[in-house]
Amino acid sequence: MSSGRAPPGFLPRVTLAIIGLCTLVFAVQALLGESARWDMLLGFSMIPAVVTGDRVLPDAIPTLGAAFSLLSAMFLHADFWHLAGNMMLLWLLGDGVEGAMGHLRFIVFYLLCGLAGAGAQILSDPGSLDPVVGASGAISGVLAAALVLHPRTRLSLPLGRRRVVLPVSLYAAVAGWVGVQLADAMSGDAEETVAWLSHLGGFVAGTILALPFARPGEGVPPISPP
Repeated sequence: MSSGRAPPGFLPRVTLAIIGLCTLVFAVQALLGESARWDMLLGFSMIPAVVTGDRVLPDAIPTLGAAFSLLSAMFLHADFWHLAGNMMLLWLLGDGVEGAMGHLRFIVFYLLCGLAGAGAQILSDPGSLDPVVGASGAISGVLAAALVLHPRTRLSLPLGRRRVVLPVSLYAAVAGWVGVQLADAMSGDAEETVAWLSHLGGFVAGTILALPFARPGEGVPPISPP
């Protein structure tokens, strides 16, 4: 039975690559001037009204198209704390989920959850002109997969080949996270509702896709917490 952690000696290449790429993109954002940074944000963030075709970006804005922005937005972040929070969650949970799925399946799973989050956001306000950035939808899917595949395990902090087990059960951590999302989604703030619905969209996708994407035998929780 699975312990809920990555196999011994397993290197979560995809998780590390995503963390590295998001950090690199954020460093590029920070090095650009204000005008260039804003152009990059507009061109590569997900803007619902642009994706639905209601609006078109000015010709001066560099972009690879509205469809590509659904992917590129996952690697942009609004500020340092936005980046740090997302990458910390991915670091805590990504290796276990990637270990359960394998590298290639995990890549597809991660992107599908991010796209589901973007879809939920677009459906909630298709005419919005607010640029949307962040890996939150995809990482919400990783949270859901960790809960589905290994609900009785505890959070662990990967430190090289070692894992420091934290005194917090995954079930309790994710249950608290879902409660925060629901509270914010029902707060009445239209802009905040859109953002949190994106998180919930990714979480729902992760819940549905976790078992189909897991390798045989990885969807069985351990008999007792490690």
